[in-house]
This record gives sequence, structure tokens and C-alpha cells, in this order.
Amino acid sequence: MALTEISQLSANLARISGVSMRVCDSQLVTVSLSGDDAALPVFRTLPAQPTQVERAITAQGDFLAVGIFTAATLTGYLIAGPCESESGSLAQILVASLVGAQQIATIHDDHIKVPPLTVDLAATDSDDDAAIAERYVKQNRLMQLITQGDTEQLPAAITAAVSVRDIEIFFSRVPNRRLRSAKNILYVFNTMCRLAAERGNVSPVTLDRVSSHYAMTIEQLPSLKYYQRLTTEMATQYCEIVAARRDNHYSSKVNQALQFIYRHYQEDLSLANVATAAGAAPTYLSRLFKQETGETIFEFINRYRVQMARQYLRHRPESVTDVAFHVGFNNVTYFNRMFKRYAGMTPLTYLRGSEPAIRG
Repeated sequence: MALTEISQLSANLARISGVSMRVCDSQLVTVSLSGDDAALPVFRTLPAQPTQVERAITAQGDFLAVGIFTAATLTGYLIAGPCESESGSLAQILVASLVGAQQIATIHDDHIKVPPLTVDLAATDSDDDAAIAERYVKQNRLMQLITQGDTEQLPAAITAAVSVRDIEIFFSRVPNRRLRSAKNILYVFNTMCRLAAERGNVSPVTLDRVSSHYAMTIEQLPSLKYYQRLTTEMATQYCEIVAARRDNHYSSKVNQALQFIYRHYQEDLSLANVATAAGAAPTYLSRLFKQETGETIFEFINRYRVQMARQYLRHRPESVTDVAFHVGFNNVTYFNRMFKRYAGMTPLTYLRGSEPAIRG
């Protein structure tokens, strides 16, 4: 294919993938650019075969280079990047677009060398070791609260265990791939929370459903700015499930309604769909819920949404509006009013006392 033909193809690929595409000649001189003009990384080698993809891993993200061949002669390169998410599927798309859908991409990149493990059991603990020990204590405390279903003490424990300083340490475990590191940590955290909730006597079926939901959510995480929000949501969700299981003084209908609210509070809830989930008539459930909890169903929903909003605001989201919609409110003015009712202050006042977010 001629470079002029590839230029139109690269423009289409950039529009579909959201990743910048650059067509270069055989000397890496840019012929056309679709997207941002990011500085090209230094590729150790360049592709010499149609299905070969060279991947350069940088702090900006991954860059992919694919050869452009005309009658078996290399005439240039199509370079995609930076790509913040997993780039393997994009590499396959590039090869399929240039060579054919039946061809399989072969990716070459730098491999991370893992040093041999050495453990000195006789060594004296240093200050760094003490910090590690403290982190373990905080994490164990958080897991203990989930097992107990202690929703009152959980927010402070989350703040202590998921500090920006501690998290930044782990983001270097996969060099230059902070988002991949974050996802790996979240997978581990999801498993820890699941095991903690299991010790709280939550059924394996329920835990499998929740764990699977968060596994898919983690893999789709678009950027680091959502890391703390998702960590908070997971810990709170598992803890709430244990609490609901513990609250056996409620009737089965009210318990079913509570569990439905915990799982779907971000959605547009109505008395009808809560009642359907609980297997009860709306008027009957409304009366029973008020009798057993002391609140109407919507008072409980609003209070719980504000409780979740406080968790998210603690970790500085993009805006109060962003949080309002995330926790299920579709009107920011109403959210502000409910927040002040249940938290005793406005969301902005509460936000001023929150800790800084992770850089992404």
C-alpha cells in the first residue's frame, strides 16, 4: 500500500481508537499525523516483517510501530501512540488493517528483569521496614472492619489504608506503566475484600457476583484518577453486604430491599423496583420498611447516597457534580440539599478537608 493510502487509513484508525496515528517514511520522517503531535520514543529495533509490531513503553504510554510494505518492500511505518490502556488489541488491529484480518500480530518489546529474591531473616528492621509494617497494620484493620460489617469506622480506615504516599510506592512495580500497576493492585484489593467478607459469613454466590463485577470494572478503568474512588467503592460495598447479612433483626423483605439498594444505589431507584426486588407489594414494603428501620425507603436511599458521596469526596474527584451523578442523584441542587441534611455541611465545605488525589 502507498503511504498516501495509509494516511487515510491512519486517520480512520485514530478516530475509532482515540489513539494518535503517525505515518512515516522508511527514515522515520513524518508523512501525515492524525491526533496529537507527541514526541516519538526511541525504538530499539523497527519491524522488518508485515506482522511484526515493535512496542516502546514510555512514561506517556505505549507506542506501537508497524511496517508498511509495498510488493514485499518496506516503504515506511505506521506508529500509534501514546496508548495508556492495554495495547495488545490495538497492535492486532493495526496488523489486520495493513496486512489482513487473518494475520496474527507478533509484539516485541523490552522485558522487565526481575532480580533474584533474597530474604535475610536475621536483618534488623529499618525505618522503611517500620513503614511497611505500619501499612500492613492499616490494611489488616480495614479487612477486619469489612469482616465485622462496621460501616461507621470504615471511612477512616479506608483513608488510613489507601493513602497517596503508600499507593505511589506500588505504581513503580511495572515500570512506566502506572495504569497497569494500578489495575494489578486493585485486583489484589478486590480479592482481599472478598475474603474479608467471606469471613463475615456472606454466601459464596453473592461474593462471586460482586467480585466478578469489580474484576470487569477494574479492567475497564480508564485512568488513575478513578483509582481511589474505586478502592473506596469496593471496600464499602463488601462491608455493606456483611452489615446487611448481620442485620438479621430485619424481616426478609426489608433485608432484600436493603441489599438491592446497596447494589443499585447509583441507578434511578423507585419504590416499584425496590418492591419488586424484595418480592412485596409497594405499599406493604413501604409501611414495613418504615416500621423496622425508622426511615422511609427514600430517606434511607438519600442518606446512603450521601454516605457514599462523602467517601468519594474524601479523595477529591473532578467536581461535586461528578460525584452527585455518580452516587445516583440526577439533580445537583437536590444533592446539595440532601448532603447538608445528612452531613451537616455543603459538599464543597466537606471537600476542602479531603486529601489530595493521585497524579495520573
